[in-house]
Amino acid sequence: MKNTVFILMVSIMMDVCCAQNSPQKAYDGQILKNTFSKDDMQALNFYRQYSTFTDPGEYAYLYKNLPDSLPELCSLIKSQFIHPFSELPYYSKQIPKERWNEIANYPTIKSILKGLVTYDSRGFVKDRKPEDRLVLGCREYAILLASVLKHRGIPARVRSGHATYLIPGFHASHTICEVWNKKEKRWMLVDPGTGMIDFSREKFDFSNETWFKLQKKEIDPALYGLPGNHIGLVSIVGKIGPDLASILGTEYTIYQNAPILDDAFKNNNQLPTEQIEILNKICELMKSLDAVNLSKLQKIYNNTPQIQISKTLKGDLIKLENSEDNAKTKNTTINKPDIEFADIPGGTFIMGSPKNEKERKDDEIQHEVTLSAFKMSKYCITFAQYDAFCEATGRKKPWGFKRGNMPVSQISWYDADAFAKWMGCRLPTEAEREYAARANTTTPFYTGDSLTLDQAYFNNNSGREAKPVGSFPPNAFGLYDMHGNMIEWTNDWYGEYNINEKMNPKGPETGEIKVSRGGGFWLPGWRCRSACRAGDPPGNRGAGLSFRIVKDK
Repeated sequence: MKNTVFILMVSIMMDVCCAQNSPQKAYDGQILKNTFSKDDMQALNFYRQYSTFTDPGEYAYLYKNLPDSLPELCSLIKSQFIHPFSELPYYSKQIPKERWNEIANYPTIKSILKGLVTYDSRGFVKDRKPEDRLVLGCREYAILLASVLKHRGIPARVRSGHATYLIPGFHASHTICEVWNKKEKRWMLVDPGTGMIDFSREKFDFSNETWFKLQKKEIDPALYGLPGNHIGLVSIVGKIGPDLASILGTEYTIYQNAPILDDAFKNNNQLPTEQIEILNKICELMKSLDAVNLSKLQKIYNNTPQIQISKTLKGDLIKLENSEDNAKTKNTTINKPDIEFADIPGGTFIMGSPKNEKERKDDEIQHEVTLSAFKMSKYCITFAQYDAFCEATGRKKPWGFKRGNMPVSQISWYDADAFAKWMGCRLPTEAEREYAARANTTTPFYTGDSLTLDQAYFNNNSGREAKPVGSFPPNAFGLYDMHGNMIEWTNDWYGEYNINEKMNPKGPETGEIKVSRGGGFWLPGWRCRSACRAGDPPGNRGAGLSFRIVKDK
């Protein structure tokens, strides 16, 4: 780590970043004064500089033609990797076994870029084949985004903490970016792995804030960490060291930790008073990351071996789940769950939205579509129904504190497709999903021109989970929660509408993301519109991703 953190500058031109095409409202962050002090300017200048880990070296040429739009840039970064937990199980036959745990092979951006070029000489390519991607996680996504932004002179820093949006009711260990927003003179949160940009700080627990909440006994430490791995005090303390090091300019790998963590392991999640005082002092200074406090933090780091990143935490090898080789023999004695279906009549409708519809997007081109009659599950598939599938097929049950009639979440498209086939059904096409949501209406919502919180669950930025299925009145087809609550997978790959395919249309034969519909409990109302299109890579598992199934009449 650098001993000299800042380079004094008499004057500085502020090249700072503003989110482009941000899908969410801008929230308050660390706001600097309109008149910047020397300390403020030095701090921003520091976060424009490469660290040892973010320096692209001779591979900087790969940054030349990357998108200017922050959402597009995050999407491109995501398409270069396969996440070892959420996606790798579905690519196990394309990725050699020796690559299933290759995070240690790519600790720096230079090594990552070299790896990308080795597998595909074009560098950053949207259509990178799965076998040519690197098996890397959130930390690598974050340092790559930071590296690209620093290359453009934009202040960016990597932060370690716990996300509240990955697992309902849980605070999962995670790494994101803070990016400087020019327009509002503040830091905004960006998660390149999920595409979330400028999201609420309530959705991410910074290491220092979590530590103080723990000291005040305001949180349950058992809800922090990684389920089935390190949780509790060791996870909370374990984030402070890497977060501090990253703030000071060195983004260590996830397997590197400070010696103070050993004491937490050895002493049954307890720390001596002396170490608690050290962490209190560090976390207090981390509240304001101007040049003065950063210099103080650097001095403490240099003189306190207990918090210096010098230990290697053994990482468990990635175990692929749900693969054909590892799946247990199907238990045929378990009955398949009962699912209520609604009869959806065949008919012709106008798919897409009129140009004057509020918040309409350009990909919602109106065109006539005719569909045959089909049956659709009245509700999202529930935890109870999906758990029965897991017990019968030997799959691992998705994470969730509340189960039963809660809509199942943390479900990839592959999971949803497998369940549908197990039930002798399929996932709805995008056209079927919109037709079913509209229920013979032509307005933005099946409730009319507007949507209220008495009609659907949406726009809950402080929410931790969805509501039980059927919590709101059904539409005219007898379908519940077609607006809000959960995002639902469809069968189709995302692409431009083929307006010439009028009878039972399907999406493109291939693609990179699967279309999802319906909005979610944390999303604004306009995202719940009948015509609104969204999508995710099929291997994604998120707290708000669910599905329902259909069958032909």
